Amino acid sequence: MKKLAAAFMGALVLAGCGSVRYPTTYILNLPAPIVQQAPSNDALGTVATRELQCPEYLCEGRIVYRSTPEELGFYEYHRWAMSPRQAITQYLEDSLRAQSLFKSVVGYEHGSDAVYLLTGSIERLEEVDQGSDVRVVCTISAQLLDTRTRSVLWRHTASETVQVEKHDIRGVVNSFSTAARTAADRLLKSMTEEVPEHLARTRTERGIGQQPSTRTEADRFTQEKR
Repeated sequence: MKKLAAAFMGALVLAGCGSVRYPTTYILNLPAPIVQQAPSNDALGTVATRELQCPEYLCEGRIVYRSTPEELGFYEYHRWAMSPRQAITQYLEDSLRAQSLFKSVVGYEHGSDAVYLLTGSIERLEEVDQGSDVRVVCTISAQLLDTRTRSVLWRHTASETVQVEKHDIRGVVNSFSTAARTAADRLLKSMTEEVPEHLARTRTERGIGQQPSTRTEADRFTQEKR
């Protein structure tokens, strides 16, 4: 929202020399999910969630906008109070606890005995300006690893684009929240549908005991917990 950013800077100049302006901070509004039911006897083992990775320019604090495919801008006085990577990771963790796919869900630092490891990254979280048309884009990728077999059980990328109806910074942040929540929910839906099917096929084919010859993130996870 290049015009919006310019307007903010103009207001700062008009405020007069010597005045001090402090940044306003925001958080993604990701409501706690509703608990569906207690895990059943068929639920999978414990899963550990690792904080999502994120390009430094997206998660270093300032909210990002893109006026052209090649040009990035930053809102100097509008910043994230909580890193988006932390907020979205917490939402994924809480959502998994509210479901019944796994017997328990723990943070990475407490997952030494976890059977599964969820990792991922925020690939896009930015405002995109095309003239008067302003949108925000959130793209998240994730994968689930079996720490025993060092295999990837599931991998998916979800993206959501939301048009900014109210052209001010609060409208932008609200759209970021909607896009992040929608993308995360799509990841969770894919996982809950595909992981049980994958495990059932693997058991049928009796290939679950095979070990790959190369080190994977599951190896690193196990070693870091020793």
